[in-house]
Amino acid sequence: MNATQPNSEIVMPRMGLTMESGRFIKWLKQVGETVRSGEPLFEIETDKSVVEVEALADGILSQILAQPGETYAVGAVLGYLSLPGGTSLAQAAIQPESSTPAKSQAQPSGTASFATPAKPKASPAARRLARQLGVDLAQVVGSGPQGRIVVWNVQTAAQSLPLPAPASTRVSPVAQRLAADLGVDLRQVQGSGPGGSITRQDVEIAYQRQQAKTEPLSPPSPLDTEGIVEPLSPVQRRMAERMTQSFSNAPHFYLQAEVDARNLVALRQSLLQPLESRYGVHLTFTDLLIYFTARLLPRHPLLMAQWSEKGLVKFTQVNLGIAVDTEQGLFVPVLREADKLGLAEISRQRANLAERARQGKLLPRDYEQGVFTLTNLGALRIDVFQAILNPPQAAILAVGRIKERPMVENQQVISAPMFTLSLSADHRVLDGGKAARFLSELVEWLENPALSMA
Repeated sequence: MNATQPNSEIVMPRMGLTMESGRFIKWLKQVGETVRSGEPLFEIETDKSVVEVEALADGILSQILAQPGETYAVGAVLGYLSLPGGTSLAQAAIQPESSTPAKSQAQPSGTASFATPAKPKASPAARRLARQLGVDLAQVVGSGPQGRIVVWNVQTAAQSLPLPAPASTRVSPVAQRLAADLGVDLRQVQGSGPGGSITRQDVEIAYQRQQAKTEPLSPPSPLDTEGIVEPLSPVQRRMAERMTQSFSNAPHFYLQAEVDARNLVALRQSLLQPLESRYGVHLTFTDLLIYFTARLLPRHPLLMAQWSEKGLVKFTQVNLGIAVDTEQGLFVPVLREADKLGLAEISRQRANLAERARQGKLLPRDYEQGVFTLTNLGALRIDVFQAILNPPQAAILAVGRIKERPMVENQQVISAPMFTLSLSADHRVLDGGKAARFLSELVEWLENPALSMA
């Protein structure tokens, strides 16, 4: 190995806007092996899936620190890569897209780069919202095409802005991003860089001190000695945190309505064989619920709005989250622009997302930008349940099983297939009347599907 090649840090990446830490799974290269830019370098488990992480530059894997099964915070050093020509990994990550070579600036090995990165790619709406909320686009991770920053990314970033350092203190871009990821108050960080500037190392030291102040767990009492503590997976931990946050912060209210499913059952039966033979898909009641819900949501836009301290954030794209139960936990992949999809395409995409969720192969983009969630426990013989909101969304629809029940028709008691819809809503965004009108119209569409599909 060339002695002049510097060792540059390989860090735990931020895969998705809500990620705070990840469990390291395995290295895909051995020490001494050549690594090519864009080539998978290691695998991590986020709070949603197992993801292959690509190398940001060409080089040689010179040192391994991360061990399989261990959990590391975003920004933690996992290993080192020797890069040719004195290029640091941080510099490689912020190279502009232009093919014109950038002018080099000599720096000591291991220090953070203070070079100004290229102007972030963002939609006009995202730029306007960033100005209104005081969000620095350079610190926002884009989830749009080719990493483009969209409104959703800005709104999410605004909810987790770190406390700023004093105006007179200089903070490197790397340190700024790491402080945001770790929740470090930059006003409490002592800078060790030139002129008292704050570097990555300063933020890491502050984070370690912050963690050291956390009181250790109390030893188990004699009554606890027979219990076995099973460590939480990242998925379980993140789900618990999100549900606690949702139930604590959002004032929930609930509405329920029964649906006469006779026409819906008949519709599915009539479409089942034609769709399977022509398109190779198996139509489910969940697919039909997605179809009607997605087409109804634009008529009730507040069901897709979200609460923020600055005001209500409204969306027009119907990105529908579909709850999927797996052995690893609950996943909510998103069916994008579901209102524009036909039944066959809804069935195909829903089945694909559900299968990838069960295999742990969802990517961050698969569960981002949802504006409304549908959860169906009918297959598990559940008649009625009330769901907790999927933050930061303002509404979630819970569906019970279709079951023969007595009902009155023409003053006669008959048996008919019926099921219950339960709508949970955020009272900061919706009042009872607006939520009730949506649920009432959805029931009408489901009971008379031929009319609503006309």
